Amino acid sequence: RGGEGGLKKLVRRKSLGQVFLKDSGVVGNILRRAAICDSDDVVEIGCGLGVLTLPLSQKARSLTIIESDSGFLAETCGRIPRECAHRVTSLHGDFTKIGFDKVLPERFVVVTNLPYQISTFFIQTVIANRSRIQKAIVMVQRDFAERLAAPPGNKVYGSLSVFGQFYLNVRKLIEVPRTAFKPIPKVESQVIEIVPRKKPMFELNEELFFRLVRSAFWGRRKSLAKCIRESPFLKDCDPKPIPPSECRFFQDRPLVRGEDLSIKEFVQLYSELFPNEK
Repeated sequence: RGGEGGLKKLVRRKSLGQVFLKDSGVVGNILRRAAICDSDDVVEIGCGLGVLTLPLSQKARSLTIIESDSGFLAETCGRIPRECAHRVTSLHGDFTKIGFDKVLPERFVVVTNLPYQISTFFIQTVIANRSRIQKAIVMVQRDFAERLAAPPGNKVYGSLSVFGQFYLNVRKLIEVPRTAFKPIPKVESQVIEIVPRKKPMFELNEELFFRLVRSAFWGRRKSLAKCIRESPFLKDCDPKPIPPSECRFFQDRPLVRGEDLSIKEFVQLYSELFPNEK
């Protein structure tokens, strides 16, 4: 079984963004917010030193660990109490390559201190698997959390905000200081709760809609009408949007910018630009 000696032999890999949560108070707070019980199937991405893994293995009906570092995976699994080991499945692999494809439970909760460099991929994967995910309690970089949860008009509101909130309910839970980690990272962290919506906010051509959204934030200092005219995201789309000059949307606010629009207003604009699309 693993122990302190085994942990000391493990080498942190900077390429994987490995920093390790060491603050037991933060760990306890994450577990309280996750509120895992013996009917929950849980997935953890990146077990690290096992500070979340060990208590999760004792609380959950099942725990699936996805970890790309074989050394940390073996060490953490070796420290799981014998009476809990039958509930734990370890998957050695890169989450950006395997996603949730090898996770056996049909529905599950994600609880993880996420490697920050895969945060956008994680959100995309949660959205793609939203019918399987009950909720996710996730540690991310604070700047990323702010962007994901930002409301219209906020200086960090952008494509990520619209994309995420179109499919997910996002709530910021716990601010985590840099000193909660070893080694101390250069960024602050935030624990967030993600709950997939039962269905997207609106029924429409999602690929076309998000081309419009990306166009709106393509030139943040440009008017929205100019972004639509010049954006590369709408150049080759089929159908093509009608000219902004023909949209009633711009008659009262010709200089409006994308960062000022709510998702509902984006949908209104979409329906005018693409009148023959749902």
